[in-house]
Amino acid sequence: MERLNFFFDVDGTLLPFGKGLPESALKAILDAKAKGHRIFVSTGRSPLEMDPRLSPIPFDGGVYAGGCTVIYQGKTVYRRRCTEEERETLLSYFEKEGILSLIQCDEGTYASAESFEYFKELLIKANGNVIDVPGLVITDHLPVTAEISKIVCVSPSGEVDKIRKDLEGPFHVIDNTLGIDNAIMCEICLPSSDKGSGIRNLMAYLKEDMKTAVGVGDGANDVEMIEYCGLGIAMGNASECAKEAADYVTTSVESDGIKNAIDYALGVYLGNNH
Repeated sequence: MERLNFFFDVDGTLLPFGKGLPESALKAILDAKAKGHRIFVSTGRSPLEMDPRLSPIPFDGGVYAGGCTVIYQGKTVYRRRCTEEERETLLSYFEKEGILSLIQCDEGTYASAESFEYFKELLIKANGNVIDVPGLVITDHLPVTAEISKIVCVSPSGEVDKIRKDLEGPFHVIDNTLGIDNAIMCEICLPSSDKGSGIRNLMAYLKEDMKTAVGVGDGANDVEMIEYCGLGIAMGNASECAKEAADYVTTSVESDGIKNAIDYALGVYLGNNH
């Protein structure tokens, strides 16, 4: 097994919250790339929302929007969006239940002023900072042409359990990965779409065995990736569900976690002389 395919989550994995890409992570990734291994991102973000702090990494492509968009060398090889029926179900439910939302689409992320202001307050309270949302569009009306790939929703009354009960099945409801109280915020993904399914679609396109896939993540939305990859690695700062799913737990993102994860993977697959 000479070439591995590495898949890295972004927030909490490549990037510490509120901080830049660790130097040891960049060096380890560049070294792996120079040795012929492929480097992919695997994120809940859309391609438009990619953080410029990751620009030094020469990604071969990635899994975006929680598995709904898969790109290899600039070409979209898989795409999944809400059907008209799914869109109407979600938007009607949010209006009926008073749910605030950030709606991820290819051309941007749509949110009402009320939704985004409350979202910012939650981020500041949880992490002391606000993450940038490239392509943010503040509007009370989602364009009819906007195709939904994922939604972050907020229940100011703390009724995420009700959202989960009402929508789980037709959709995939997961805990948020931003450190915000899970009773207040969750992510709604499309059915049968997650990072694991996105990686499977990419590996099928590449005609490569899933055994060569190494998934590294830290949050609830990384569990399927960690489980489905040939080697699943959780960060030392990961949630308990990610650690439980992992084959190996590396150190934290700020303690050479990515470097140690890559070293471990190369050691497992290729022996010590890698």
